[in-house]
Amino acid sequence: MATRSLKAILDQLGLKQAELARLLDVSPRTVSLWATGETGVPGPVAAYLRVVQSRPDVLHLELKRLSGRDKMLDEGIYGFTYKGEHMGILDGDSALAVLRNGKILGSDRAGAVFAGSYEYDGVNELNKVHVRMQVPPEGELVTGYAAGPNGAVLDIAGNFQRAEPYSKAVIEVAGRPVEITLSYLGPLPN
Repeated sequence: MATRSLKAILDQLGLKQAELARLLDVSPRTVSLWATGETGVPGPVAAYLRVVQSRPDVLHLELKRLSGRDKMLDEGIYGFTYKGEHMGILDGDSALAVLRNGKILGSDRAGAVFAGSYEYDGVNELNKVHVRMQVPPEGELVTGYAAGPNGAVLDIAGNFQRAEPYSKAVIEVAGRPVEITLSYLGPLPN
C-alpha cells in the first residue's frame, strides 16, 4: 500500500491517524510511520482497511469501539475568541487555528502565534489543549500582561468540550483568567 493511498483512505473514511492507532491497538507513531512511508503498511492492516472501506456497516461498528469519539475535537479550522479583564475593563479579540493529527497551529490578529497539541481525555471526556504562545515585542494581552521589548513566550493549557458549534472554557493566562470560546469553522481543504 502506497503512502498516498493510506492518507487517501483515512481521509475517505474520516479517520484520524490516532483513531486508526486506537482501532488497531498500535501506537500513533506506528501509524505515522506508515503514513509517511518510513515503514510499509502490514498486509493484515491493508486488508482491514479494504474491509472497512467496502463495508460502511463494519466501519460504523468499529467506530463505536472508539469511546468518546463523538466528544473529540474534529480536525479542521477553528476560530477562538477570548476575553479578559484588566483594571475593571473587559477586553477581547480573536484568533484562528488549524487542528490536525493532534497538533495545533494558529495566530491572533495582533501577531501572537501559538503552536501545541490536543488530545482527548476519555476519563474526563474533555479535550486537553496545550499551546506555547509567542507574544510579539511590546505586545499586551487582554489581561494587561505586557510582553516587553523582547516579546514573551507563554505556556497555556485548557480543557474543552467538543465545539458543537462552540465550546467555552476559562483558562489561566499569565496568572489571570481568560474566557475562551472555541468555534469549529470547517474541515481542512484536501
